[in-house]
Amino acid sequence: MRTNIDLNNELLKEAKRYSYARTKRALVEEALQTFVQVKAEQQRSQTYRDRVQKLDARLAGIRLRESPLAILRQDRERP
Repeated sequence: MRTNIDLNNELLKEAKRYSYARTKRALVEEALQTFVQVKAEQQRSQTYRDRVQKLDARLAGIRLRESPLAILRQDRERP
């Protein structure tokens, strides 16, 4: 998608120091990819915490050989 944006020159200059991107377009694409990765990881982390809390609540009165965290990790690692 083609668009025109007004970028902060100082911020752009600083971002270029941390990137191998040679063009402004490549730099903006890299920044967008990084943003998406960070937000996706935050969401995965949040849903993981929610699942642990729900599992703890469901298993509050049950004694397990393994902790709920260990069970969730095993479940997550299954293909």
